[in-house]
Amino acid sequence: MRNFDEWYVEARDGVLRTLVAITRDPDLASDLTSEAFVRAYERWSSVSSHPNPTAWVVRVGVNLHRSRWRSLVRSRRRPPPRPVDVPPPGEPFDPALRARVLALPAQQRAVVALRILADLSTEETARVLRIKPGTVKAHLHRALQALRADAALAAVEHRTEDLP
Repeated sequence: MRNFDEWYVEARDGVLRTLVAITRDPDLASDLTSEAFVRAYERWSSVSSHPNPTAWVVRVGVNLHRSRWRSLVRSRRRPPPRPVDVPPPGEPFDPALRARVLALPAQQRAVVALRILADLSTEETARVLRIKPGTVKAHLHRALQALRADAALAAVEHRTEDLP
């Protein structure tokens, strides 16, 4: 069995040059080379006995490139997300309130969505989020405080716009 460190020093530049030629992007090729060598290191006991470990690493790099390319193509096919301030058709949700809910921290937003919008109990929400019921109550309390404060601030700003 060969030593990984020695083989890496010997093979790295060739793999990088090969992946630069395939991708035409030196930065992407460098990332792919690094990831491919990490995978080789993780499996070194089997890769070292491969007839051509360098070819194995190049193949992994090419496969990673294909996966990234496919993912990029799939993401371009998806329609863009709807803007936050435009509610979906027929949604009885005030756009300003919706924007404020979306601005909450992730855990508070999840609790509001499950407790208020989905109408789950505190216990059901705790099970879904894998947190304690007391934590659900605390997040809901903080979220409602923040939403009330935002609404009050928005009302004050709206009233001051009408002043001469």
